[in-house]
Amino acid sequence: MPAFPAPALRSALAAAAPTAALLTGCGVAESDTDRLGRKVATDALDGTDALDAVDAVDGADSQPLAAPATPAPPASTPAPDPTASPAPQAQLLRNPARQVRPSIAPADGTTVGIGQPVSLVFKGQKVDPALRAGIEGRVAVRTSTGVVGAWHWAEDKGDTYLHFRPREYWPAGTEVTLDARLAGVKLDARTAAAGNRKLAFKVGPAMVGKVDLAAHTLTLVKDGTPLRTIPVSGGEERFKTREGIKTILSKDGTVLMGSRTIGIPRDSPDGFYGRYEWSMRETVSGEYVHAAPDNAESFGKANVSHGCIGMSVADAKWLYERSSIGDVIEVTGTTGKPMDRFGNGYGDWNLSWDEWLRGSALGAFKA
Repeated sequence: MPAFPAPALRSALAAAAPTAALLTGCGVAESDTDRLGRKVATDALDGTDALDAVDAVDGADSQPLAAPATPAPPASTPAPDPTASPAPQAQLLRNPARQVRPSIAPADGTTVGIGQPVSLVFKGQKVDPALRAGIEGRVAVRTSTGVVGAWHWAEDKGDTYLHFRPREYWPAGTEVTLDARLAGVKLDARTAAAGNRKLAFKVGPAMVGKVDLAAHTLTLVKDGTPLRTIPVSGGEERFKTREGIKTILSKDGTVLMGSRTIGIPRDSPDGFYGRYEWSMRETVSGEYVHAAPDNAESFGKANVSHGCIGMSVADAKWLYERSSIGDVIEVTGTTGKPMDRFGNGYGDWNLSWDEWLRGSALGAFKA
């Protein structure tokens, strides 16, 4: 997206409506996929493993005059797989005054990246904490690889999020099913969940985009092997790109981006309006990875955007063709605002495993 011209942003703020909020991101007016405003996002990779118990074995030879034998390697006893606490009976609510059908992601039958959580969102609804353990007992996750994971509850802007993620990124090739038996389940004194839901999805190859905005590069790593390092430009000093772990929310293709949607009038010195190709969305507030040919002189050298990660058209097309929804984007080197954990994209991996477990009613289990 366009770089900020020399005049300070103060002039744009003075011209903007008093209630306008400036956001880090490109600002979006329209996308090819018509998904804008419908992305429900949420919520750190800390692969803390349980410590193995070690039994030392003394293998000294008892024969006289012989050199002592080399001790045998310690025998390791793997820690048992975690088992979630037994779920209490979920409470049902007959003739509720209100019903809420949770939105669920990812879509049934899709193949997603290793960072995609299983997401249920109760829009505009607070879920009574006393009822959450019973609800967790009604949402069964099963996987082909037996990964250890846990559910996590969070609230943001009146919505309640219930997400499942593994302790570490999903293993490539994992097949996952969700059986959410929530019809009639009580959410609060007057509200019940609506409908049972099932879905199945598959995890694709382990694709991680490692973005270093101090070096102005994006390195795409597939299954641990770097494929290409791309010169990029990120958010400039006033609109630094959020730092941390994000995932690709949508592949929107060509997107019409306008500064007015992030609080900057189009006719101000810092305003912009135009179409940008090969665009992949990272945050609800408008951070994208996309082609930005108008910033070509800054790729690999400087951060000049309103928060998006821009690159050449050829590099953006190459990256787009190899990426999937749920692929991981790890951003470092910005000293900017940390990625939101919930409410502005999938920030789940920005919580350590201990933090994640503190948000679960039943705890970790082998799915």
